[in-house]
Amino acid sequence: MKWFYDVRKSLLGRLILSILIIWIPFTAFVLGGLVIVSRHLTKETINNQTDKVKYYSAIINADIERVMQSMYQLCGNKAIVEFTGNWKGQVDYPSFLAYLEAYNTIKEYRNISMYIDDVFVYLPDSNEVLSANYSIIPADDIFQTMKKDYLENEVSFFHFDDALYYISQGSNSVMVGIKVSLLDIRYTLRGYESEENYDYLFVDSETKELLGRPETVSETGRQVYEKIDWEKSETQVQKVDGSKYLIDQIGSKANRFLIIVYMNRAVAYRTIYILYWIWAATSVVLLLMPVFLTIVIRRIINRPMEKLSHAMKLVEQEKYDYKLEMDESKEFNYVFARYNQMTEKVKNLIQEVLEKQLQVEQAKYKELQMQINPHFLFNSLYMGYHMAKSDDCEAVGDLCMYLGDYFSVLTFASNEFISIDNELKFINTYLKLNQMRFGQKLNYRIHAEESLGDYTIPPLLLQPLIENSIMHGMEKCTHPCLIEITIRENGDSIDFSVEDNSGVITQETIDKIRQIISLDKMPDTYFGLWNIQNRLTRNGDCKEGLYLEKSDSKSTSDSTISTEYSIFRISFSIAKRKEHYV
Repeated sequence: MKWFYDVRKSLLGRLILSILIIWIPFTAFVLGGLVIVSRHLTKETINNQTDKVKYYSAIINADIERVMQSMYQLCGNKAIVEFTGNWKGQVDYPSFLAYLEAYNTIKEYRNISMYIDDVFVYLPDSNEVLSANYSIIPADDIFQTMKKDYLENEVSFFHFDDALYYISQGSNSVMVGIKVSLLDIRYTLRGYESEENYDYLFVDSETKELLGRPETVSETGRQVYEKIDWEKSETQVQKVDGSKYLIDQIGSKANRFLIIVYMNRAVAYRTIYILYWIWAATSVVLLLMPVFLTIVIRRIINRPMEKLSHAMKLVEQEKYDYKLEMDESKEFNYVFARYNQMTEKVKNLIQEVLEKQLQVEQAKYKELQMQINPHFLFNSLYMGYHMAKSDDCEAVGDLCMYLGDYFSVLTFASNEFISIDNELKFINTYLKLNQMRFGQKLNYRIHAEESLGDYTIPPLLLQPLIENSIMHGMEKCTHPCLIEITIRENGDSIDFSVEDNSGVITQETIDKIRQIISLDKMPDTYFGLWNIQNRLTRNGDCKEGLYLEKSDSKSTSDSTISTEYSIFRISFSIAKRKEHYV
């Protein structure tokens, strides 16, 4: 008994004896409870699996109902009503603007749900359809059939292959439709059920007809479909090819289709076997826990060392977000605190460097973005499309030529310098493209001394200033606007200015722009002017940068251009240079 006496005297022995006294009755209690709970879970497992799929199916049904509600709202949308009522199949500027607003509207409605494949509106006067996917297209046989059945028989639900169509007509006679993808619904359901225990069928809720392409339904699915008792709404058990299947119907009358969920019952019981294995493993763990606790006590010093070692390995991998918790002894907590302070300082230093690098990269990105404006290119191509549709071949040719000139300069925009002649060619092309778009509302003049053509400047300095006059001036005024670009020699420097008579820019706005372009970080607005300001001052080309001013109107010989509006001018000066350029 001496060894027992020695064990009782040692700290480790006392801990082990205390653990055994508490652990043995506790283990017996827990094991008995697990037996009872496992029997109960045997019954609940299948129900839980089925309820999970029902829940996600109900979400899909609710989403489809929301989609149908949005269809009713679309019938009364102002942009849709105006466009469908006025569209005669002919393209002019007002109808093009109405088309853009209506087309963007139905694209927004298409994006409200992942299950919407297309949104379309019938155009009664041209026998066409405005589609979110294909723009304006002729109404094919499918569209004609749906329209006829809706008007004659009030049929609002149709299905073709893997697509469901819902048609609705408002009191204003606007007829809209939504195309829902069964394929997307099927993929979503499979995504919710990661173990792929279930399979799905889609059935017309009234005719009980199978929906979707025949190849999407397996042979087992067809046999399950034939065995369904449509009078029962609760879960069914049907035998197919010697195996029993659990079958459930989920659906909404408003959606006009049912989701049939089926699963092999033997697969459902698989979870129960997993529970038994968990119960057995838990029993072993409970019995061996005193041994594990003894090992933990022996390694009470090793744990904080392992945590510190792990933390240092993360530092070697340049991961500084990991923090050591202050839950160890006083000595280790002191070391952990110093480690946390060190990683925090390193992370802050790295963050500062990254922010500066990001700012530089954002400036470069915005500069490139400024060089090629996707919206500008989009408008130009759309303009060319409608010119071609109107058989205006000469205008299409001019547009292509101007776009070619435009991009021929952009090809070399990354060069350090560009001649003034090439810069003038670029802005002249840019203005001609905008003039084709805005017509008589946009007028421009370029005053440049011929002797300055061989001098070089950093590329794309004038285009952002002209774009600013168009976007923030000409587009916002209601009268014809004149933009004047002036380049003249001034001793050892060259003066550049861009002015417009839109009369929109106020002194308050000018003060705001001055404040924005003086910021260190790139702003969210007027970043084009901010970029030019930084390019001028950063490279030493112009210490003063951009000069903004507002002045009274000035007289003009052109009687078609109003002279009663104030002038907004942006100017800067650059020292003369003749650098090598491509």
